[in-house]
Order: sequence, then structure tokens, then C-alpha cells
Amino acid sequence: MESQAPPGQAPQEIRAVTINFTPEVGSDDVLIAAPVVPDGREGNTVFARTLRPDESGDGIPVVVNPAAGEQLAFRPGSLLISIRDIDRHSKPGPTGYAPITNTLWTWLMIGEPARPDLFRYLLAAARRLDGTHDLLVQIYETMANGSKGFIGRRAQWFRAVSIAEILAVALGRSIDLLDGLPRHFSITLSLPPVIEAKKRAIREIRNAFEHIEDRALGQVHRKPHPDALTVFDQREFITQGVLRYGTHALDMRTELPQILLLARTFIYNVAVSVAGPARQVDAEMRFFAPQAPNGPTPDIDEKKARA
Repeated sequence: MESQAPPGQAPQEIRAVTINFTPEVGSDDVLIAAPVVPDGREGNTVFARTLRPDESGDGIPVVVNPAAGEQLAFRPGSLLISIRDIDRHSKPGPTGYAPITNTLWTWLMIGEPARPDLFRYLLAAARRLDGTHDLLVQIYETMANGSKGFIGRRAQWFRAVSIAEILAVALGRSIDLLDGLPRHFSITLSLPPVIEAKKRAIREIRNAFEHIEDRALGQVHRKPHPDALTVFDQREFITQGVLRYGTHALDMRTELPQILLLARTFIYNVAVSVAGPARQVDAEMRFFAPQAPNGPTPDIDEKKARA
């Protein structure tokens, strides 16, 4: 539990219940923190509950006075841990995209068990998505750097293109992973139409950059190809943020941020379909040993609170 005062002082403000890897008090091993709100009281029992998935909370803590003999209790079913509790910790970047890997990994650890190969597969896709976004932000920052003089701008452009090359590979692999889910697993969710329509262009651009040694020789699959050398002409990327290869294009300013947001939502929904949206504790849970008023100050049963 998260509290505003150490054990033994009263009253205490309880703002969240946590799930931890170990019962060791003081260990930095929190897996998830779920906000809690007041849920009434009966005598010396103060009831609390976690926020429902559709609630945002009003910031009012649960106040318990153990020194006065009060106990904190959760009624059966009132302790609900959802994927949204995890995802609220992911903060959006400048494009509106928020990292998804930690949300995915944590929920697959807490929710309904997933096949180990599916766990690894989804985790790989999530990491590539997050990496793509990080590289996109680096491109934005590089192009906004404002280097003066043709020499400085040239170095700036080359750096942006080099980051875009790595981005294209990460993006292509992440989309391929998401696109392959129905083939490898019993996942029935369809890719968003925008991604479905763009996946071939993404794949072709990725292939060109990933096999740049072949393109440098004017070849595709070791055979001469008229599109091969187009991967080296990225003037439109410098002026408009559009990455091109042959007839395929990807706009880094408009299309890519939308694709990343849609892909994030898609993999989030896959996690829900695999591991469920929430897990509920059906048993009643109580914290703080009951004490008579003015009696000895009780200690929090932190091992139980950290279960």
C-alpha cells in the first residue's frame, strides 16, 4: 500500500494498493500500483476499493487511523487490477504515442497466462514499436537543431537519414510481427485499415534499407533492378519528411505518428484478448490488526499488503 505516513503514525492516507514481486518490506519491486478510493465504513472498519476501469478518480485518499483501532478492508470483488492501471503510468511523447512494452509485459505477467511463445512474440513487437517512436523523436530533434552553414546542415541531414534507416527496419519488423499474429496464434483481431493499406510500402522501404549493400550495387536479391538506387535519393525526406523507395513512400510527419498510435492500440487490444482486461480478488482483504482505542499502536501487516 502507498501511505503518507510510516507505520505506527496515525491517521494514514492510503492512495494505492500494490502488487510486488517479493514480500520484503522496503524492496524496490513494485509490479503495479492501483489507485484506491473510499468505499464506506462500518464501525472501526474503513472500506476501500480500486478504481473501476472507466473511472479517473478524484484524488481523495482512504484515511485510516490504526492507533484508534481502525482497520482497512476490501470487500470481496472490490479489489480489481486492470491493464489500464498499468497503462496509466505510460506518458505520451510529443507525437501522442506512449510506450507500450512495460504495459504489455506487466499485464502478461498479471493477467490470464499466455503461451510463452506468444508472450515473447508480443514483447518483441512492443519493443520495436517503442524503439520506432524513440527514433522518430530523435529525427524531429535532429531536424529542428538549426545547424548554421551548409557544412553543419549537411551533417545534420546525414544524421537524420541514418536514424530514419534504423527506424524503417524497426517499424517494418514491428508491423510484420503484428501482421503475423493470425498465422502463428489464435488471434482474430485484424490490423487497422490504415496499417493494412500501408504495410507493403513499409515492408519495401524496410527491405531496401536493411539490404542496403545490395541496393548500393543497383540490385534487388542480387539482380539488377531499376528501383534499387532510389533508396539513396532522400531529398524529399530532408525537405518534407517523406521517406521514399521506388513508388513507395512514408510520411514521417503525418502518416507515421498515426500508424504508431494505431499499432499501439492494436497490441493493447491483443493483450486484452489474450490475458483479459482485469483480474479481481474475490476474497475479503483486511489490513492493520484491530486495536482498542488508546492501546498499543499496531503495525501494518505489510507482507499481506504486498501480496
